[in-house]
Amino acid sequence: MVLPCCVCIHSKEIGVVEDLGNFKKLILPGFNFIPFPLSQVAGTLSLRIQQLNVSCETKTKDNVFVRVEVAVQFRVIVVSSRNINCHQLNRG
Repeated sequence: MVLPCCVCIHSKEIGVVEDLGNFKKLILPGFNFIPFPLSQVAGTLSLRIQQLNVSCETKTKDNVFVRVEVAVQFRVIVVSSRNINCHQLNRG
């Protein structure tokens, strides 16, 4: 039997929790409890480095078309809500 209030998030992932369709919080890897009738895990984000291959074609100043293949590597950085609130307060 699977209990909907018990959620396990794999390592190198974080879970996104929604409360009645609105973002509520991020949950860390491991075993987590969420109140089932109101909240649900909307999805997970991978914390591993990912790669996006992009092809771009552009025109140079001497009217030559150049096609460039670019590989962009990125990863999600987890920031605590305390840092976000302090950053927003310091902005202005």
